[in-house]
Amino acid sequence: MHDKHTADKHPVTTEHEQNLVEAQNVVNEYGHLLVRLDGTTLAYPASRLPYTVDTIKSAIHLLLWELRGQDRKIIDSLVQSYVYLAQFVSDSDAEIVQRGQQVMFSSDIDADELAYAEKAKAIITQVKLEMENLLEDLNAFL
Repeated sequence: MHDKHTADKHPVTTEHEQNLVEAQNVVNEYGHLLVRLDGTTLAYPASRLPYTVDTIKSAIHLLLWELRGQDRKIIDSLVQSYVYLAQFVSDSDAEIVQRGQQVMFSSDIDADELAYAEKAKAIITQVKLEMENLLEDLNAFL
């Protein structure tokens, strides 16, 4: 037999509440990763993400939907985090960008390495376009 005290100790959560908790956990882990990034590049290996891009996007969507019209600071932080997802590219593209950036900042330019700079430029351009697209994706939530 369940009494009121037993029910209070084990509150029943709805599926929506569970989804919110999971979304918060996903976003928190992703946020911890963003804090650790050094900011020296515009492209990071997607393998560093704690979850898939789609899982992180869905979590941010859910939290933005819940927060609509409320805490502007948190909303802005979620939007910024969402847009930063564009910076996570394939591991091979991240390596190309890293090598290309080294070439661009080097005073000793090797003709063979110059190809990395060109490829890096193309990848960075794609990242910037994707950032704009992601920002547009959020218009429904803002």
